[in-house]
Amino acid sequence: MSRKPIEQEIKGLQTPRERVWNAMLKLSRPPHDGSFDKTMVQDYCSPMVSWTLVDDYFDALEAAGHLVRVGGKSPIKGQMSEPIRFKLVQPRGEAPRVGRTGAKVTQGGGNEAMWRAMKVLSVFDYKDIAGAATLGSMVVKPETAKSYVLQLARAGYLTQIKASKPGVPGRYRLTRNTGMHAPAITRKKVVFDRNTGSFADLETAQEVCDALE
Repeated sequence: MSRKPIEQEIKGLQTPRERVWNAMLKLSRPPHDGSFDKTMVQDYCSPMVSWTLVDDYFDALEAAGHLVRVGGKSPIKGQMSEPIRFKLVQPRGEAPRVGRTGAKVTQGGGNEAMWRAMKVLSVFDYKDIAGAATLGSMVVKPETAKSYVLQLARAGYLTQIKASKPGVPGRYRLTRNTGMHAPAITRKKVVFDRNTGSFADLETAQEVCDALE
């Protein structure tokens, strides 16, 4: 059961981290001089992003080597000082997933890795997806891949090519490639696809009714 697509402006929605990163990219290009401070970046975020997130992401990007300081100095209590300015070392399209220490963060990247694997493999089962999505520090467990595959099939993104048998998983093909972002499964069992700005319910009317007991 699918809902009607929501308003067109929801397409391409960005997470707070992505909004901060894209603000940095804008300030790195002409007519700007390529440097920026935290306040400038926050002002360029739309919708607004909290100061705490901006501050934390700056620290993480600096620790990871994506940002370098090019001017200003840390404020001293009771004194006026010029805000610290930064420059991107290697501007790129995708916002880095890094933590406070600069280490790469894999949490939340499993769906993206599985979605990429589905677009590469012509036919697959959940074990194939788990194996293809696991790389380096990114580990996708078979049970996680199984759940994601079944949910996307139920939402109409995958077509089953071969039914499952005892001990043998079903095989699928991606037949609805909507874009770069992996469809997300919400806690309320709804698929949200920010490529298209649409939702799809995973629960049937009977399952909703059963939950009323």
